[in-house]
Amino acid sequence: MKKIILVLLVIINGSLFTSCKPSNKKNEKVIVIKASDIVKESIGVNEMTCVGCEITLEEEISKIEGVVSVKASHSNNNATIEFDSTKTNLLSIAEIIKKSGYKPFFK
Repeated sequence: MKKIILVLLVIINGSLFTSCKPSNKKNEKVIVIKASDIVKESIGVNEMTCVGCEITLEEEISKIEGVVSVKASHSNNNATIEFDSTKTNLLSIAEIIKKSGYKPFFK
């Protein structure tokens, strides 16, 4: 009876040692950026109403080549972005904010 249960476990799981959790590893690249090219700027953003809006905006801005980090805040109506100034600029970032359904403004 124990052999049957063990065989069923192997069939159900595919292996006794297989993890059921998907890997969190992505195809990541190493990008070298000169520290002197990094700029940290804040841009005003209207129309964000919740944490979900913050996450959406952060994901969209993060897709821009040259963006190092981004933190959006619906309570402060802004996004703070660190980016490589040789790859992008605030006007390009503002365009992505607009395309994401929010209203960028400069303070």
